[in-house]
Amino acid sequence: MMKVVNILIASVGGQGGLTLSRVIAIAAVMEGYSVRTGETLGMAQRFGSVVSYVRVGKEVNSPTFGYGEANYILGLELTEVLRNIQYLSGNGKVITANVVKPPISSSLGIAKRLYENDILNELTNQVKNLIIIPAKELAIKAGNVRAMNMVILGAFNALAKMFSEESITKAIITLLPGKKGKTSINAYKLGYEYVVRNVRSKG
Repeated sequence: MMKVVNILIASVGGQGGLTLSRVIAIAAVMEGYSVRTGETLGMAQRFGSVVSYVRVGKEVNSPTFGYGEANYILGLELTEVLRNIQYLSGNGKVITANVVKPPISSSLGIAKRLYENDILNELTNQVKNLIIIPAKELAIKAGNVRAMNMVILGAFNALAKMFSEESITKAIITLLPGKKGKTSINAYKLGYEYVVRNVRSKG
């Protein structure tokens, strides 16, 4: 693993972006890494924009990072991925669900609402390493549409190969015990398997 890995999670409130960041952080600590996390919340409880920063490495000081410094952007909503694309580094990867759920600002007319095809076209033009995951469908298959965040986690770890399955499983159960944890683990595995079977890494 590189000295420090910068991960940005782009979502809207209610999608589990914060949970995703915390699972990554717990798994990283279990494997002996230093971790720092930070969040920017825009009315998160009302489906507003939610941006989470996760930094993992041998020694990490600051919880956030600047434009052009994200090694990975993990997206749970396409509008938010596009909104935060300036954080992506030149060789960074975007791993995102093909879901459009505009934040409250778009619903109120404060921001222009972009539709799925427009956003995908724009992302394709801007991003060299773009991986689109059918996260909603896979989450439903796992047993709960709200497990999209764990599908994206699986897709991410299949590409990044940062954490062992044991660490991920323990991290999920720590945050999400009981039935929710089992469903989340199933969703993680489906996301992981989807990438292994369908995505050829560009390095």
